[in-house]
This record gives sequence, C-alpha cells and structure tokens, in this order.
Amino acid sequence: MSDLIIAAIKVVFLVLLWMFILFVANVVRTDLYGRRVPVASLSAIPADRGRGKGRSKVPTRFAITAGPQQGVSVPVEPTINLGRAADSTLLLDDDYASARHAQLVQQDADSWLITDLRSTNGTYVNGKLVTEPTRVTVGDVVRIGKTLMRLEI
Repeated sequence: MSDLIIAAIKVVFLVLLWMFILFVANVVRTDLYGRRVPVASLSAIPADRGRGKGRSKVPTRFAITAGPQQGVSVPVEPTINLGRAADSTLLLDDDYASARHAQLVQQDADSWLITDLRSTNGTYVNGKLVTEPTRVTVGDVVRIGKTLMRLEI
C-alpha cells in the first residue's frame, strides 16, 4: 500500500474515533443532567374552572390527564410525592421527570401546595414555573416534563 493511502486511513480512523468519543460524552451528559423540554412541543390544557359547580370542591384523586401514562390516578393523601423514584406516591414514567421531582402537600380541604424539589426541568402550574410553594386547587394543571396532571373531584 502506498504511504498516501495509509495516511488517509489513519486520518479517517482518528475522525471516527473522535466522533465516537463525542457521542459517548453527549450521552453521559444527557444522563447526568437530563434533557430540556421544549415548551413548543407541549399542548396546553386549560384549567377546568367552571366544571363541577354545585358540587363539593374537595378532590378525591390526583390524575394524569395527558402524557405517557394518561388515565393513571392515585387517591388523595395528605402528601403526594411525584417523580421517577420507586417510593413516589405517583410514579412518573417520563424521561423529563427527576427521581424526586415535586411534592404536593394538603393545606386545607380544597387547596394544596406544590413544591418543586430542585428538579432539572422544573414544575409548572397552569403554565407558570414553580419557584416557591404554589397553591393548587381542583382543576389547576400541573406539568412535569410531558406529563399533565390535576386534582379531580
């Protein structure tokens, strides 16, 4: 083989090796820090403010209304832990959710406080980022990653 062909093969090998190293580094970075959810990829579901007039406003379940686990719900408890960890009250199967993402705590009979537990992608209530404990009532839409949830009667 000529020296030119051997040099070309070495250069191609080095380029492929560096592409592989950069690919592996990107996968490790994504696994460590998570992926960001683009806001444009999510459809907004408005809060149901007019629903249930004349009925009690005390919620009986916390349900997933959109996302990979649509239809899953848990009965209302004084504290609902949300995330991908096995000990979560509502186990989220969402790539954009952290292991311990958020916590929903009952304040009184018909209102709750949601707290983001320093998650990577944040927690949203009716489209607004939760930066401090935020009040949640029946019909308010809670978004974690691509999963939309709400308290229901």
